[in-house]
Amino acid sequence: MSDERTAHAPGALLTKVLHHLRDGVCLTIDTLEEDLGLTRRQISDSMSKLIMRGLVERAEVGCYQLTDDGIKARSEGLVLTSGPTGPHTGRISKPWRDTLRQRAWAAMRMSASFTLGDLVVAASRDDRDATSNAGRYVRALVLAGYVIEMPVRQKGTRMTSNGFKRYRLVRNTGPVAPVYRPGKHTIYDYNLREDVSCDKNN
Repeated sequence: MSDERTAHAPGALLTKVLHHLRDGVCLTIDTLEEDLGLTRRQISDSMSKLIMRGLVERAEVGCYQLTDDGIKARSEGLVLTSGPTGPHTGRISKPWRDTLRQRAWAAMRMSASFTLGDLVVAASRDDRDATSNAGRYVRALVLAGYVIEMPVRQKGTRMTSNGFKRYRLVRNTGPVAPVYRPGKHTIYDYNLREDVSCDKNN
């Protein structure tokens, strides 16, 4: 089992997970872990990348299924590489790079709710100022109406802690992370191909 869990190249992992999913069937990470003999981290990372490519979607909390593009890719026997590019659908140009904000956006799409700390754990790959970067991005998404702050905080571990703000993604427009444009104070949404004002919640 341990050899199987460590022997896969990133592209092979993505391909293995993609081809194990079935049209119309929602599978949990626990099920995939048991079926494929992979670690939860391997499966979670693979799901994040497949969601970024528009091949998989979170049908409900902790349960994942193929998108229409994923069904087509699987039926065509698509073999994936580890890069962040994906099949072009004609709907959008896929300008994403493997950045902290792109990974954070993918994590938001996979989560029912999240704290800033959750995003940093899920998205950081030794990025500089990851917490500050993710915090600025979340604040911009809140101002543009993509993310809401939830009324109940997550409890902190210290007696004096006020807890941690929890957020929820309420405007999930697609796999490509919207980009904050500070000069215009807008979010450019590549999924919609339009600018969205960051004054919506002011």
